[in-house]
Amino acid sequence: MVDVAAGDVWVDSWITIWYRPRPTIRRIVATDPKKFVLAIAWMAGALAALDAQVAVATIDYPPDLPHLPHLGPIGVAIAAIIFGLISIVTLYGGAALYRWASLILGGTADAVEVRAALAWSQVPGLYLEVVIIIVTALGLYRPSMSGVVSPLTLIETIVGIWVFVLSLKCLGEVNHFSAWRALGAIVLGTLATLGVLIGIVVTIWLAARFGGGLS
Repeated sequence: MVDVAAGDVWVDSWITIWYRPRPTIRRIVATDPKKFVLAIAWMAGALAALDAQVAVATIDYPPDLPHLPHLGPIGVAIAAIIFGLISIVTLYGGAALYRWASLILGGTADAVEVRAALAWSQVPGLYLEVVIIIVTALGLYRPSMSGVVSPLTLIETIVGIWVFVLSLKCLGEVNHFSAWRALGAIVLGTLATLGVLIGIVVTIWLAARFGGGLS
């Protein structure tokens, strides 16, 4: 039985995902696991691009460090679109990888459910990105490269950690296992990816080394 308070799932979930991730993602998957997933993934990438550009425009650079170029409105829009699309591709790739790892560990989720879990767990990060963009644009926060930790930086770190915890809980819920096993799936998927990348690099290096010697 769904144990989330009665109400509109597509209104409540944007709030309850913060503090009741398991029943929230359970209700989302039971209702429509595809709804808003691509939008959330795209917004995550687009907001990251906007946040980066706002930081570039306001950060205090050391005198000996060249300033990064500022994009105009069209450049910012293009960057937001591109980063949004990259975020969607990353979501699909990550979901496929973690579904494979989850199945090895006894998970039952399909690819659609894993994508929903990964996307909705990023919602708190979207709120944070919006807040950072607004306060930075208004001059209430100024990024610095001096290494000084500001209150907003501390909040960003805490929310980032909580987003990771939410991803474990949501991934565990759709697979019907614990958050610890979800962590194992993420570690397994990451190690598999690193293994493939190392294999590709070694193969290219061997081909270049011995192929050149044969020519």
